Amino acid sequence: MNRQLFNVLIGLLVVMYRGDTVANDATIVQPFVGETTLLILKVDPTKLSLPADSAALKSTFPGGPEAYDRWAHDATRGVESLRAATDGESIYATIGVPLSKSEWPAYLFAKESSAQSRTRFTEFVRALHEIQSCTQDGFTVIAPIRNVDVEASLKSLAPSPRTELATAFESVQDYSIQVLLLPPDYVRRTVTELMPLLPRHLGGGPSSLLTDGVVWASLGVNPAGPRARLVIQSKSEAAARNLAAQLPKMLATAYDELPAIQTPISRDDFQRLLPFLKPTANGSRVTIELDEPQSIREGLRLVAAAPATVAEQIRRRTNSDRFKQILLAMHNYHDTFKSFPPGDAFRDARGKSGFSWRVYILPFLDQADLYNEFDLDQPWDSPHNKPLIEKMPKVYESPWLGITPGHTTFLAPVGEDTIFGGDKPISFRHILDGTSNTAMLVEVEPRLSVPWTAPLDYQFDAQQPGAGVRVGTDGRFLAALADGSVNMFRGSAAPELLIRLFQKSDENPFSWSELR
Repeated sequence: MNRQLFNVLIGLLVVMYRGDTVANDATIVQPFVGETTLLILKVDPTKLSLPADSAALKSTFPGGPEAYDRWAHDATRGVESLRAATDGESIYATIGVPLSKSEWPAYLFAKESSAQSRTRFTEFVRALHEIQSCTQDGFTVIAPIRNVDVEASLKSLAPSPRTELATAFESVQDYSIQVLLLPPDYVRRTVTELMPLLPRHLGGGPSSLLTDGVVWASLGVNPAGPRARLVIQSKSEAAARNLAAQLPKMLATAYDELPAIQTPISRDDFQRLLPFLKPTANGSRVTIELDEPQSIREGLRLVAAAPATVAEQIRRRTNSDRFKQILLAMHNYHDTFKSFPPGDAFRDARGKSGFSWRVYILPFLDQADLYNEFDLDQPWDSPHNKPLIEKMPKVYESPWLGITPGHTTFLAPVGEDTIFGGDKPISFRHILDGTSNTAMLVEVEPRLSVPWTAPLDYQFDAQQPGAGVRVGTDGRFLAALADGSVNMFRGSAAPELLIRLFQKSDENPFSWSELR
């Protein structure tokens, strides 16, 4: 066989394989596509990795090189966990227009490749968000809303065949992250009838710029490259040309008018990247490519900074919810025993306890069975109690940090005049500065994590009280106050201000304006 014929055969095999993959993707997602479905997502975890050019990122990353190193560590562990959770299978999602607060046609699903894969996948997602799940046709299906019967929801899903699915997937098939925008016909009709002119935040002009200009759109992203591609299918060549001419203005106006975009992407990053977002009309399609060296350098900022900001928001939202659960349990414990844990009954002659307060509030976290497994007459690391470290409740977990299993970063500040760490139980009447002015719980750096059962907490340095708290890319850290509220505070605040935040009765409450 001559080389030319061999190359032709290989090319045909590649085309056939790609065609099968695209057709398979369309077949997989179609049962989860309803009349209101707007977005479709595919992520191939086997192809996910961080950008190779880390030096270019470190110098421009929000928070500096140390913040980048923390993000890179967390992101790498997160990707590894994702691969393990799905056995390397691709993850899909279909997202529809919410019908009500309790009715949202959104589904996350992946093929069940083994008997354990469903458990691993659901546990991975549950660590980030409250979910409900079921199995359908060999796929684990997850819904991101509490108290939803996923099977019943899928049965009630009004089918909506989308003939453009395979074509949309094909346009970005070589990318590890694929996002498809498929506006339902009723959305297009509604815009046409009720919105003849586009709103200001979309740049103005006739609404036909979008209704005719966007039949569907596909975004492909390869973080490792890094490179990205946006493909927009229009109704006609004229509609594509009109959209390409208007798109830069629409992007710039949308950024100025929509705060939700400004949160993950700084104005400086957006202004540097905007010149490289050059739409090209080719026939009835508009394409934007980010693959030139300079555009890649600017895109690197978004590859890291934008996902890092979004991930930080998700993590904080999750941890804030968990802080509130812990503080509620603390309050219920106080209502029962008239003090915060540990009480006198659990202290030795020196006022020390053999367990963390995290153990004593278990019954108030619906963990009475786990609490009863402990032998409170033995130390936390005794042969009987030490195996229970592996059973740490999720409420003490901080997702994406890659810390040792059974360890927690949710610690109480301990030191002079703090609620915890003393040799006597503390009650509300001892908090003279006010419960809304005294921190009871903080999130610390992973290096300071402790076994959740151990009587160990955040023993801060009086000279640098904020040195161990986990500060996000925005320079703030999470803290729960004794009144049960959760707030963000500046990590760079003066030491005396943070001391006043941690202390309960120095009769010198902290200044909210200076700490926020």
